[in-house]
Amino acid sequence: MDRATIINSMLSVVGESGVSSTTSTHPSVQTASRILDTEDIDFQQTGWWFNREYRSKLVPNSEGRVAVPAAALDMQVSDVEYQTPAEKLRYARRGNFIYDAYKHTDVINTSVTVDLVTRLDIGSLPSVAASYVLHKAREAMYIDDDGDSFKTNELKQQTAIAWAKLKAKELTMLAVNALDNPTAIRLQSGITGTTGSRNPNLVGGRIR
Repeated sequence: MDRATIINSMLSVVGESGVSSTTSTHPSVQTASRILDTEDIDFQQTGWWFNREYRSKLVPNSEGRVAVPAAALDMQVSDVEYQTPAEKLRYARRGNFIYDAYKHTDVINTSVTVDLVTRLDIGSLPSVAASYVLHKAREAMYIDDDGDSFKTNELKQQTAIAWAKLKAKELTMLAVNALDNPTAIRLQSGITGTTGSRNPNLVGGRIR
């Protein structure tokens, strides 16, 4: 699903004809584009299994400033080169750069490792996520156009169904990721402790 598909669906819900270009200057297209951006950012900035980047290393430029990627919606410092773990709390995002709150400057001259929530293009979203954005944007477009309450409720129900499907997918992905961690793998194989021996009380353990 792409941006044009969603915008045309938003236009149809208010009785407007579809367009071939999402950069059209038609007022309804501009309204749809604005609403879609608002709903898309609001949705993605929460952080999902598909738009999180872990332990991305950001390096200083020639001025000693560390730029935050333009697509980053949220950021958390996980490590700072040559600094203790406790000292990482002094660093935060200010505008487009990492800021040192102790020295009151964004000239920090050191690499920073961060966890990011990144805004993806709609075409790069999983289908279940793009479907939710579509339904949420259609609902918002209709409400913005002062639509009647009956159809509004109908659109809200469609959005709720799309949300339920999205959350179900997220739970599935979280479960898969949980099974991939070292502790879970060890439990599944029946290996316990550091000796490498099998424990019959663990899944896959062997009775001796």
